[in-house]
Amino acid sequence: MPWHLSDDVEAFADHTWDLLARDPTEQTVALSIVESLRTGHRWSEVAPVFGWYADDAATARGAVCMTPPFELLLAAVPDDAMAALVDALRAGRVALPGVNGVVATVERFVEAWLPGTGLRARTVFEQRLYALGTLRPPDPPPPGRARPATDADVELATRWLAAFQEEAGVPSTDVESYARASIADRRLLLWDDEDGAPVSLAGRTPPAAGVSRLAPVYTPQACRRRGYGEAVTAACTADALDRGAEHVVLFTDLANPTSNAIYQRIGYRPVSDRRVVRFEASDG
Repeated sequence: MPWHLSDDVEAFADHTWDLLARDPTEQTVALSIVESLRTGHRWSEVAPVFGWYADDAATARGAVCMTPPFELLLAAVPDDAMAALVDALRAGRVALPGVNGVVATVERFVEAWLPGTGLRARTVFEQRLYALGTLRPPDPPPPGRARPATDADVELATRWLAAFQEEAGVPSTDVESYARASIADRRLLLWDDEDGAPVSLAGRTPPAAGVSRLAPVYTPQACRRRGYGEAVTAACTADALDRGAEHVVLFTDLANPTSNAIYQRIGYRPVSDRRVVRFEASDG
């Protein structure tokens, strides 16, 4: 069977890095998963699942990965490899909560996966991938300034990251360890208002194949609609470029027209649309 499954991130990277790095903007999530796992980061105690499709031992044409509790990422799945992917996942008894990927790829996978399972696919997110063109920070910016979060901000950052996950409806993970690692690497920025009080947060991934991805951006309810989120996003973007990222990207929820407009205003341009679906028992 040309799909090979493993829980070994290095085996996955050995076979798929060149394939993924051909388009590091489109493949930002898969590439950053590899780099995060290499540094010891884990999203849960459940082992990851990696898959690659190779017609021979050396050349990969397909790549998928899953880091529970998140869905299977359909990073690259050739049309002629979809049926074999479904067969491999079933043969490997992979517990699949859902899938994430480019809309057409997700639709093809769902069509192949559902028959005979008694499940249905529920769309939970329609997303858009944006890539930075020319950065245009807000002018004038809101009162205050951006600064790197420090160890004194761990408790605040942890609370805000947990609130972000709850509001966004994404699976809960160990946000405190993420906050500590991001602060230690100076990848988590806060916007302080004119009184020095933190009012917004933006984080980003380390560059993978030259691409850094902003995630998350969060402003507490009481501080919204004042330009803080836009300002901290622009500041985090500029900092990523200053620290060596060749490209900066981010995802938006298409159900949130405000954030989509803000990111385009500061220089981000649409690249592609993604869909996240979760599998659940059919009512029928």
